[in-house]
Amino acid sequence: MNVEENQNQISVAKTEPESEVKIQTELKPDDWLCLACHKKITEDKERFPYDGETEFHFTNPEGYTFDIITFRTAEGCREEGIPTSAFTWFKDHAWTYTFCSRCGLQLGWKYTGKFSFYGLIKSRLVKGLTLFN
Repeated sequence: MNVEENQNQISVAKTEPESEVKIQTELKPDDWLCLACHKKITEDKERFPYDGETEFHFTNPEGYTFDIITFRTAEGCREEGIPTSAFTWFKDHAWTYTFCSRCGLQLGWKYTGKFSFYGLIKSRLVKGLTLFN
């Protein structure tokens, strides 16, 4: 297996007897990545405006405060748990936990109801742009 890395892309080439399989991933400045492992979670164009806003500040019943960003999709997340509307921050929307599908860091919540969207914890994400500087 041959692995080449540079600032903008990671290529992994695997040579098999009669064929070559190449996997290529390019990170872009507007990508949002997991803080822990840098897996791509979503991108800026997927921001979801809920009541005209995409960033929120909430405190849960235990007193923990979160700054979250809402996104339509988050392909780098996996959901876990049974949806509940208990203590929801978005009226008439149930939530489940979301985790990075690579390293398992809790990244936020998926909301379902009138709309389906993700509320991801801003401090647990890093913008792709920071990796380019």
